[in-house]
Amino acid sequence: MIKTLIIDGNNLFKIGFHGVRDYFHNGKHIGGTWHFINTIRRFIEEYNYDKVVVFWDGDSNSSARKTIYPQYKEHRRNDMNEFKMDSFQEQKERVKQYLEEMFVRQVLIDNNEADDLIAYYCQISENEHKTIFSGDKDLTQLISDKVSIYSPNSKRFYKKGDNIKLHDIEVPHDNIKTCKVLMGDKSDNIDGIYFLGEKTFAKLFPEVLDETVTVTDILLKAENLLKEDKENKVLQNLLSGKTKSGIFGEEFYTINEKIVDLSNPLITDDAKELVELYYRESLDPDGRGYKNLIKMMMEDGFFKYLPKGDDAWVYFLKPFLKLTRKEKTKFRNKK
Repeated sequence: MIKTLIIDGNNLFKIGFHGVRDYFHNGKHIGGTWHFINTIRRFIEEYNYDKVVVFWDGDSNSSARKTIYPQYKEHRRNDMNEFKMDSFQEQKERVKQYLEEMFVRQVLIDNNEADDLIAYYCQISENEHKTIFSGDKDLTQLISDKVSIYSPNSKRFYKKGDNIKLHDIEVPHDNIKTCKVLMGDKSDNIDGIYFLGEKTFAKLFPEVLDETVTVTDILLKAENLLKEDKENKVLQNLLSGKTKSGIFGEEFYTINEKIVDLSNPLITDDAKELVELYYRESLDPDGRGYKNLIKMMMEDGFFKYLPKGDDAWVYFLKPFLKLTRKEKTKFRNKK
């Protein structure tokens, strides 16, 4: 079976840009570019992937969810100054140039979030075993027999049957969607049930810690618990769909399910066609090559950050050359 590495592009790039602060060349910061390329190189080398696909957030990528829930991500602010923002954009575009030369597929479609594009790719690529590189816990919903997650936050792989840490509790990956529908997600400005935090959730519904439960399961049990504890405000809130913003009844659950559930990704028909194309088609090698890579590495000052030795660049590029050979063979066979 084909081994595919899927990269949440924005997630990986931000880690390097903000985390690798001391890599400069000719007075320009290159930490974001260096870290992104070196991370992919290291993963190809260590785990021998046959294929790499990077998914980027497109412009207006939140539009589908904002149509359903206008408050979605509205609290997010860009606090970078103009100089830093210019460096951010410049390095991100440079990463994309490197990936083109390295035979790495890239998917960027306006009005679509990378999470949804990744989810759809996982649905259609039955003949591939996929590892998703991302610190976004939303994507842990996708874990299956053929999908695992590598989290750069915890620096470990998560596979089917593993638990995922949500602040104060750990739950089976199958319960991530249920937890996010009920408790919301502060990082995305999604309201949850009023006063329902992780500890309270686990106390009222301890089964969430070790078995798969749905929102319906929780609500049915909440009805029974409320018969015994009629003054319990959290149970009342659960059954009335009450958040800090008001009481919404079933509408609360309908909205949160739509914006959280990655088994029904919110992508356009055009996006589906493009993702299917990137899954099926081989990459045309015309114009791509390692000589271009060496030239770019020299321009960006990569060589001073490689181990000492005349052949250091060979070892650095070797994983990408293996990937290149596989892609070229696939292209020739198709012809």
